[in-house]
Amino acid sequence: MIRFFLLSLSLFLLSACSTGRAKYQVNVGNGNPQLPVQDVQLLMDGKVQKEFKVIAPSKVAATKSHKGDLPETLTVAWKDAGGEAFQETIRIDVTTRPDFTGMLVLDITESNKLTLTEVPSTAKDFSEIPWNVPESWEGSVSIPGME
Repeated sequence: MIRFFLLSLSLFLLSACSTGRAKYQVNVGNGNPQLPVQDVQLLMDGKVQKEFKVIAPSKVAATKSHKGDLPETLTVAWKDAGGEAFQETIRIDVTTRPDFTGMLVLDITESNKLTLTEVPSTAKDFSEIPWNVPESWEGSVSIPGME
């Protein structure tokens, strides 16, 4: 009886750990090499997930990693350097790949169009650290020598 209880408990903990892991992350990039984009708003299935005051030229801003199912739509609203407003929505076909793990990179091009690049995770676990994404670390405590 105790053996059955321990086996059940270990299976429960294993399944809880695997379902609790991060599954995907959405990043918004500025593909313009010279001009920033501003007042950027990311919506997932119509709900605001993140707002970025400014994304510098040729930089990427990241959201926190998300668990669960992929959204059906990703919408980005932004203003270019001249103050003109834009908004685009991209539909994601989640039915063909419900087990996707990795990054969804939305890029605002120089011509103010929105593109989506899917970057599948190559590791067993999805990394929650947004490597090479300085905007996500703005406002954090500065460490001497780490500029």
